[in-house]
Amino acid sequence: MRVSRRRRVNDNAGSPSRLVLLGPRGGDLALIDVVRELEAGGALSPGARIAAITAGWRDREANEGLIHPRLADRVVDLELYRRSDRIAEADAELARAHLESRNRLRALRRAYNLRLHGLIDAHRQLTGLRGDETVLAAEREEALEAIRCLDARHLDRVVELRSEFEERMAPDERDAVRSQRREVDARLEGVELVVVEGGHVSNLLSRLRLFGGRELLEGRTVIARSAGAMALTERIVLFHDRPPWGEGNPEVFDAGLGIAQGIVALPHASARLALDDRTRGARLAARFAPASCVLLDPGRRIDRAGDGWSGVDGVERLDLTGRRVLFRAAA
Repeated sequence: MRVSRRRRVNDNAGSPSRLVLLGPRGGDLALIDVVRELEAGGALSPGARIAAITAGWRDREANEGLIHPRLADRVVDLELYRRSDRIAEADAELARAHLESRNRLRALRRAYNLRLHGLIDAHRQLTGLRGDETVLAAEREEALEAIRCLDARHLDRVVELRSEFEERMAPDERDAVRSQRREVDARLEGVELVVVEGGHVSNLLSRLRLFGGRELLEGRTVIARSAGAMALTERIVLFHDRPPWGEGNPEVFDAGLGIAQGIVALPHASARLALDDRTRGARLAARFAPASCVLLDPGRRIDRAGDGWSGVDGVERLDLTGRRVLFRAAA
């Protein structure tokens, strides 16, 4: 019997032995420094082999843009994006079905965003409304709960549509997929560390799933940067409060691999969120509570060893009042 995607999101199988989530490039934090620290702490053997997943970069998928020169001789690129292209060339039926599935998901996303815009506008207006607080507080809470219900329903529907595709096409049982997976498995032999880079989160996530998802990372130390960090969470949230075309609303995009539990990863948060607007920040934090909305700006980092998270170098989260506060494991 095939296991549904929803089941896998909450399953503890396929988890890395150690997980580090990084913000985008920049700041004082370099990949080589994280690797050296992990080696010094015993999480990695000195000189351990490293696998790179750079599928979020699409045509720029290459080690040269990822790895410090002193690490280059230890790295093997899994080439997941290029391998997915080879699968599409070899299996036209699967490629067509995947395109149809993507089109259905796009239609669902458009409908969700139309409904979301109305609900957030209602909550915004209620937040600014003045009157009897014994009445209005309950109305605001109900308006917020309506947003949370829509988010949850949309995520369920996304998972359902993708599961229908997987059940119908069984990609992991098709010859073209199996052939490429065997090559990936061979490259993973002896690898202790997997680096999941950023880029386009949808491109990255779909290739991670195609090549086994959590199983690619099982039992290894994992460093995930920016969109790579988003792809490992339970729920991927796209966000830009002030895009060029006007005001934006954070939206639930998809379920991630479910490895980084209890976290909503927000790379480039200071550039993409109106963090001076406490009302917006409070709504964002409340929508996804009890998960922590972590501000993964360039140079920021959080770690998980065992069941607990820890913040490094002043990384922050949003609290339920919309304030920026230091991230804590128990947040």
